[in-house]
Amino acid sequence: MAGSNKEERVTRNAKRGTQIDFSCPHCGVIISDARAGETRNCPACRQTLGKVAQLDQLLARWWEPRRWRADLVKPNVPYLVERLWTANGQGERLYAGVGPKYTNYDIFRNMVTRLMIRGIDEGWAELTFPQDPLAEDPQYVLTIVDSERFAEGVEKLFPEVDWDEPVSASVAEAMNVEPPKRAKKTKKK
Repeated sequence: MAGSNKEERVTRNAKRGTQIDFSCPHCGVIISDARAGETRNCPACRQTLGKVAQLDQLLARWWEPRRWRADLVKPNVPYLVERLWTANGQGERLYAGVGPKYTNYDIFRNMVTRLMIRGIDEGWAELTFPQDPLAEDPQYVLTIVDSERFAEGVEKLFPEVDWDEPVSASVAEAMNVEPPKRAKKTKKK
């Protein structure tokens, strides 16, 4: 009988998930959350605790017990986001599709990574957190929700590129998203 009560508690805790404590980056108050990855407002200062701030704190906690392992790189938000958006050759395909004249691939990757982080905060890029973000190998997923805003952001980063329709289509194809719908530009006389 005692074993079944313990099993029920374990099952209930597994369904609820592990309670995760975040500290507000503005005032330092501890915010407890049942699930990481959901935007919350701090009860003390009413500032938003966004996904990027949560990810930063989770990566620091994930790293702490593993810091002595020589085979691991200390993760940070830009490192993880870059790994997510450049996975499976998407970074190279996007670079080839955009073809910026004055930017090498390393700088391109850095600039688009910062754009993706801004997209996570603004909501046009969705970062899905794993069920247990402190597990040995947590699997995060990055999805572009609004491909038009992503394409506009890339266009602003590289003004020297001739942004005609085939380029926008190749950018969308490289990132595995729908190409943005563009209004036809009228010529001014």
